[in-house]
Amino acid sequence: MDEKGDERSDRDFERQADERPPSFLREFVDFLVHNKKWWLIPIVVVLLLLGILAALGGSGLAPFIYPFF
Repeated sequence: MDEKGDERSDRDFERQADERPPSFLREFVDFLVHNKKWWLIPIVVVLLLLGILAALGGSGLAPFIYPFF
């Protein structure tokens, strides 16, 4: 590789190093789009809802949540 190519790759590396990394949600959406894993969305949503229910079940809101189930 010539010297100009090395300089260009150094600048690209520095530019990418200065960029802010994507959030977890953005990386997950990019993964779903790139790999066409749309079937994962319902699984993740159900797991999130169960996690929220478990967190609220251990709080003061539990008596108000349980009559719905």
